[in-house]
Amino acid sequence: MGGDFLAAVTERQRQRLLELGKHVDYAPGTTLLNQGDPAPPVLIVRSGFVKAIRAAQGDTSPMIVDLLGAGDVLGIEDCLARRSSHLSCVATKQVRVLEIPQNAFHGFLDEDKQAMALIALDLAVRLRLRNVALGFATAKVRSRLTAFLTRLQSLYGVPGESGVVIDVGLNHTDIASAIGASPASVNAEMAKLKNEGYLTTGYKTIHVKKRLREDGPPLSSARPARPRRIPQMRIGRRVAMG
Repeated sequence: MGGDFLAAVTERQRQRLLELGKHVDYAPGTTLLNQGDPAPPVLIVRSGFVKAIRAAQGDTSPMIVDLLGAGDVLGIEDCLARRSSHLSCVATKQVRVLEIPQNAFHGFLDEDKQAMALIALDLAVRLRLRNVALGFATAKVRSRLTAFLTRLQSLYGVPGESGVVIDVGLNHTDIASAIGASPASVNAEMAKLKNEGYLTTGYKTIHVKKRLREDGPPLSSARPARPRRIPQMRIGRRVAMG
């Protein structure tokens, strides 16, 4: 999701969601949802990171299609469509989620049009981001890699003394899956980026030292990272979707 859903809703809505759900903790590497699970719950990520993966067919290797962090909502598409889970979700870092049964969350949205507007807005933003990512599908591995890292930096990067730290629990194999490349080619391009002074790496962490793309976010250590938020919407006003 493009912002913190629980921070965007009203206090009354937040308390209602907390009443409907329960908090569940997952260790890194643990599966939260399996592709094909019937009536999967809606999961609101409170902390940590989750990779969403999908296999095109039962005998094909799954591909990472999204990465989600605190404030994001998992399973909302399945809830709205009342379908089985179309994705598998795996924790890449220690994760805590607010788990809400599908029927309960669907009823919450039926009762609260403001919350439905926030969800609709988020789905539109997420769809746009995925469509932009598809534009790099035929590009060279380097372009796909830098576009992916730039997106991670923008969404989840934490400013440091000499750059931005991306600590979302992904390894090189995960990155290769996310951009549709081989692990060997990603390892080779990452080595080039390190040799050229763009970044350094640690255990499942990336320290971006120079801007990876001209159209990417600037590097800055002068200001602290601020949480992403969705502007409050007043009940009774029309929401213009354009």
